[in-house]
Amino acid sequence: MTFRRILFATDLSELSFQAWPTALEMARRFGAELHAVCVIEEPYALAPYEQYGALLRAMQEIRPQVEQRLADRVKDRPADLAITTAVIEAAAPASALVEYATKRGIDLIITTTHGRGGLSHLLLGSVAERLLRLAPVPVLVVRAQ
Repeated sequence: MTFRRILFATDLSELSFQAWPTALEMARRFGAELHAVCVIEEPYALAPYEQYGALLRAMQEIRPQVEQRLADRVKDRPADLAITTAVIEAAAPASALVEYATKRGIDLIITTTHGRGGLSHLLLGSVAERLLRLAPVPVLVVRAQ
């Protein structure tokens, strides 16, 4: 099996970047393009109508900061490795990542699990778990330490 395009899914947390060395190694090993993608969750669905405008302005202010943080996090890499960064705004991160992967011909998704259990897992769910169920390509989940 050959991977030509690999998606590294991150929420920019230290835990999510524990999968970064694996993503770099897989991209190097296969000579693949690496896409580092962060999804900003849209809070619109949960907000009262009166707060929608304020949330929209906040998202517009946050996006450039997230784009810069992502660029800063991925700049330490081998010079010959092609990396594309993307920030997506979406209500459902896993679905947005699958859509990105489908549109760009991604062959492999690499992410990490935050290891939530019990009530927090039940309430918050798991983007990694949803990716495993939804993705049309292999998903490599790295367990965060």
